[in-house]
Parts: sequence; structure tokens; C-alpha cells
Amino acid sequence: MFDESRCVVTFNESTTGIQSIRIMSESSTKTDEIRNGLDEESLDLFWQFIGERQKVWYRRVVEGRPAPWTGDEILQEYRFTNVYRELDPGTQYVIQDILEEDASRRDKIFNVMIYRLIGRLETHEYLGFQSLDSFDAAEFEEQLKHRRDELGETVFTGAYMVSGYNQMGSSDKVENVAALFEEITDETTSFDNILSTRSMKGAYDLIRSQPGFGNFLSYQVIVDLLYPVDYYDGGSVLPFSPDDWSSPGPGAQKGLNQLVTEFNGFTRLDVMRWLRQNQQKEFDRLDLEFPYLETEDGGRLELSLANIQNCLCEFYKYHKILHSNGRARRCFRNDEARSCDELRDMYETAPLIRLPNSF
Repeated sequence: MFDESRCVVTFNESTTGIQSIRIMSESSTKTDEIRNGLDEESLDLFWQFIGERQKVWYRRVVEGRPAPWTGDEILQEYRFTNVYRELDPGTQYVIQDILEEDASRRDKIFNVMIYRLIGRLETHEYLGFQSLDSFDAAEFEEQLKHRRDELGETVFTGAYMVSGYNQMGSSDKVENVAALFEEITDETTSFDNILSTRSMKGAYDLIRSQPGFGNFLSYQVIVDLLYPVDYYDGGSVLPFSPDDWSSPGPGAQKGLNQLVTEFNGFTRLDVMRWLRQNQQKEFDRLDLEFPYLETEDGGRLELSLANIQNCLCEFYKYHKILHSNGRARRCFRNDEARSCDELRDMYETAPLIRLPNSF
């Protein structure tokens, strides 16, 4: 039985990655301006939403309760990603099956790009880990078509929209994606440039310059490359922190628009940093108990800037449903979701993550 007095997942501390608290100081000089520019009702709803979403995870996985895990009808009916991005099975697949692979950093970047554009871990598993130098676009295309046409399996995700490959010249999505990665592998110096860049934003810009990778996907790839793994003794593929910088995608921008009444001398990134810095104060203000994850020494693992970005996107979906301005694209189906035992097993085997009382 899990210890219900503690949060289930404990993250190791290292010199890079999740635990780094290196928030730039730009937003701290604009604290009053930012706070005064936020809509009070929407701000309260933002913290209440992410607090309840995290409690759903806690009640389900840590406490092992049966559904429903919340009285919130929207959270019961619709699917929202975890507040901590690293708790999502897709992200754990990246960490455990790509970042921990005995391969070069270049190949790991390449495979994260493939995985995030395709969006289905089952497809990447089927393809196998790809080598940048020996990548064969024709074989890649043949494998994808076989999985789709012969095995009848879904190849791509339906979780988010990806359209950068539509300009590759074919009406067949598989052919376009294969052509896209063939173009990317024709010039591999960009991967060396990514590894030698001196900032998170610089690495993001280099990925963003690749065909098919827009703002959203490029940021997802960058964040994946910052997770600490055993392979690097707690280091990460790129030596940056998810608190260094962020690029809000379309959904996060819409979420910010629900919070901000007027951008008066500050930017979206300033607001995101303010949310990152003031999360505990805001939970205290609203008298909300937030089940934080823990660091290895038992400290509180606050939501990173990358997690705040993700929460804003999910908040936009929640906000529009609440106010009858639209519906989410995916409903939650408990019979289709991973079981509590499956989730626990996944966290138990995760690098640098352990479950209290589970060994």
C-alpha cells in the first residue's frame, strides 16, 4: 500500500534538468504590473483547475481509489494531460526508451523529433530506435505503410494538430513524413549545432528551422531533451533547465489570453515566469492543497516553467468547455486508460524516479 501522506514520485536532484530553479529575473521587476494585468476570476480558476487535475492523479495513482477521482464534471468527462508533463506515459516513453538508449546525443535528438511528430509511442516502438547516419527514408516509409495498411494500426496521434508535412508534395501522410525526415537527414550538421548552442532558445530555434517543426513541436522536443537520465548520471542531453525559457504554443497563448486583461509593458513569457515564481503563494492565497511531487531529499518539486506552459494549454481547453465556447477533442474513457497498476509500474521503472514504500 502506498504511503498516502506523501506524494508518490520522487525525483533525483542533479546539476541539470527538472530540479534547476534558475528563473530569469525579467518578470520579477514587473511583478506589480503583471499581477494588476491579470483577471482575478480567471487566475483563481487556473490554479483551481491545475490543483484539482493533480489531485485526480494523486487519488488515482497514490491512493488507488476507484473512479471517479473528482466531483468536477469536466475533468470526469474530458481528457487532460497531467499537470507534471513528466508523469504522462508518452513522456516516460521518451525518457525510458529514447533518452536512456545507448546511443549518441545526435541520435537521441533525432528520435525525439520522430516520436514527437508521429506522436504515438506504439509507432516508434514498431519502427525501433533510428540512427541518424544510416536512416533510410524508403524503409521508414515502408514500415509505416505496413503498420497502417497491413496491420490496420493507427500510425499518427490525434492528440494535437501537425501539418508541417503537408507541403511535402503527396496526398499520403506517410509519404510526406518520410520525405520530411529524408530532407532533415540530408544535412545533419544542424544536430551538431544544436549540441553546441549556448542557450535553450538557441537550440529551440535550430529545431524550429527544420522542415515540419513549428513552435509547438519544437518546444516539446526541447523540453524532452532536458530530462535527467541515468545514462548521463543525472544529466540531460542538453545542458539547460526547463526554467530557462519557454515558447508558448497556440493553446498556451489562448490560455494566457484568458488570464491577461491587457499586456501593458510585459510579455507572455513574463506572465509565465510570474506564474512559475508565485505558484505556492497563489495556492496559499486560495487555501488550496496541492500534492507536489518530491525531490529525492523530500523537498517540494514546484511546477517548472515548461509545466506552466503545458498547464496553460490545458487550462484553455477547460475554460472553453466551462463557458460553453467549445468542446475538447478527446473524452476520457476509463476502460481505455492505463490501469493504476500499469501507471505505478511505469513510475517504478522510471530513471531517477522512485515510489515510496515500493522497494
